[in-house]
Amino acid sequence: MALIYCPQCGQAISDKAACCPRCGFVLFAQNTALHNMMKCEDCGTEYEKDLSSCPACGCPNPDMNTEPQKPKRKCIALIVIAVVLAAVAAVGLLGFSAMKKAEKKQYYRNMETVVYTMLDGAADAETAGNLIKSVWYNSIYEEEDVKTDKYTMKNGRFVDDFNDALSNLFDDTDFKEDISQIKDNQSRVTTLMKELKNPPKEYEEAYAALMTYYDSYLKLTKMVINPTGSLKSFSEDFNASDTDTVNSYEKVELYLD
Repeated sequence: MALIYCPQCGQAISDKAACCPRCGFVLFAQNTALHNMMKCEDCGTEYEKDLSSCPACGCPNPDMNTEPQKPKRKCIALIVIAVVLAAVAAVGLLGFSAMKKAEKKQYYRNMETVVYTMLDGAADAETAGNLIKSVWYNSIYEEEDVKTDKYTMKNGRFVDDFNDALSNLFDDTDFKEDISQIKDNQSRVTTLMKELKNPPKEYEEAYAALMTYYDSYLKLTKMVINPTGSLKSFSEDFNASDTDTVNSYEKVELYLD
């Protein structure tokens, strides 16, 4: 405890006293000022604690050390880094999402292409198959028809065997071209179907329907390229396969816009 003197009466009193016990002078404001003072560690000069340094020698106020603020700057830097990383992650997710969307769009386009490519091939096979049936039937039952006479008749007479009529048909230049186009169509369809393996989840059901359509299409086109059996069995199998192809196409078409 230190002694100070009352400004009013000069009585020596404690520096902790709120007022002078002799004259009653209030010492609160003075005590507050005294308690707000500090002594410089280097030169011993007393100065207010709120100052950042000693006014006499410039020695820094140890209570005003700014070092603790460094962690704040470090924290801010970490926050900035975290924000940047989050932004990069968000951009990455957006890019991944865009890529997946593009892949799905391309898958749909490929699916749409193969559906209509098969439809073209099936239509050509249907035309060729009906001509095969007509040539086969007319050669057996000796029916004249402007579409089949050049295959079933020679020198105004019907050929002796329906196999001869069918051979004439498959040797015909135009019909050979038709069969060649059907084979090319098969090749394009097979290539496209390989690209459609492992469909996106939302296209799994459509892919299953597409595979059924593909099986019917292959059966129909192969039957036309290489007809076998009797006229009756060929006609029945061809008609059934043609119907299956049409029905399976209509089911696949439900998945197209």
